[in-house]
Amino acid sequence: MEEIIKIIELLENSIKENPENSITSWEIIADWYSEKVDEFRSIINNSNEWLAEYQNNLSVSTWISNLKIKYTNASGYFIEIPKSQISKIPDSFIHKQTLLNASRYITIDLKNFEEKFMEAQNEKSSIEYELFQEIREEVLWSYNDIKEVSDKSAYIDFICSLSQVSYDNNYTRPEIVEKKSLDIVWWRHPIIEKNVWDFISNDLHMSHSDYVHIITWPNMWGKSTFLRQNALIILMSHMWCFIPAKKAVIPLTDKIFSRIWANDNLFLGQSTFMVEMQEVANILNNSTENSFVIIDEVWRWTSTYDGMSLAWSILKHNHDKIKAKTLFATHYHELIDESKSLKWVSNFSVAVWENSENLVFLRKIIPWWIKKSFWLEVAKIAWISEDTILEAKKMLKKLEIEHSWVFWNQLTLWSETRVEYIEKEVYKDSEVESEINNLDLNNLTPIQALNKLIELKWKIKK
Repeated sequence: MEEIIKIIELLENSIKENPENSITSWEIIADWYSEKVDEFRSIINNSNEWLAEYQNNLSVSTWISNLKIKYTNASGYFIEIPKSQISKIPDSFIHKQTLLNASRYITIDLKNFEEKFMEAQNEKSSIEYELFQEIREEVLWSYNDIKEVSDKSAYIDFICSLSQVSYDNNYTRPEIVEKKSLDIVWWRHPIIEKNVWDFISNDLHMSHSDYVHIITWPNMWGKSTFLRQNALIILMSHMWCFIPAKKAVIPLTDKIFSRIWANDNLFLGQSTFMVEMQEVANILNNSTENSFVIIDEVWRWTSTYDGMSLAWSILKHNHDKIKAKTLFATHYHELIDESKSLKWVSNFSVAVWENSENLVFLRKIIPWWIKKSFWLEVAKIAWISEDTILEAKKMLKKLEIEHSWVFWNQLTLWSETRVEYIEKEVYKDSEVESEINNLDLNNLTPIQALNKLIELKWKIKK
């Protein structure tokens, strides 16, 4: 520390408190550190005062009231006297130039001042720079000591900051383990809870036999908050900070991956879909079974078939090969049924209370699934006009009739009469019905009729 104290004293004595940004400027070295710098600085700073006083003394001694000291780049400093006052010029004035209405003169004192002033302007910055280099070299000799002290100071500051935040916000000490299980009880979002008085806490439990969670929920619940706060808590735990939870057992995690939101990159000519693909590719290529992954509604910018297929393949690839702990949020409700073939996948959703008039997002995650996205209800909450909502419902019903098996889970919110309605509308002109109507029963042998019946039965099952 003795060497550090010497360096501190050197810097305090040699460098100005607020030096100029450029090391080649005029104002780096502190006052009283260098006699030569102080002398030059004094000449420069007092030049206007000296010139004013000298001009006044000359005017008094020569009785020339309109005598002026001026400066030009070509002539330097000079004394200008009107032509009418030439008779009063003393012998000590040295003629320099004659003008139409005046004459210019210099004196030995003025010439000496000019030389000193020009020297101060030209030499001060270079001397300051030389002194700065000497100071820098002296500091470099103590680099190792400075680095050690700065690292320790930064560490102490880091730990103190985390301790203060943990104490002020009633955080809990997490337990970091080498096991695969992750258990967080009653956690909150460390930032949002500061601004929302009724923040709803949740739990997260994942194990080696339950490491992929498909989360289906309505719009406007705050799924990005849920995903991010889990990643934040794992990150905080690994940076030795207490966390906003009642209890937490966190497995050692090598990486955290996020596929939450994407925008297009116009500069690189990349669409939003391409940016999303790159993010997912990064996850699939670099995550491990010790990673934590959050994915929010991947492939939103594709058609229903493409998006659903890609989402499924990504989910299955992670489940079968990577086995990273993953929160997979989606509005592709078909994945709920498809995921039953995956051994280590669990389905979760957000509790929603609804009746014929109201819709309340309870913001509590439960071990279940939800096959409604409440698109129209959210639009209604956003004050979309009733006429627009009604028109959307008409189109929705039309789409359900035309593509019922695609939109069955994603789009419908409606009554029990829907199944009966679709059956009537969809199957009345079906392929099977057409074949039956076109059969020529009079020309069919018994064996042909039996084979045709088996074929139609197979088509119905399919």
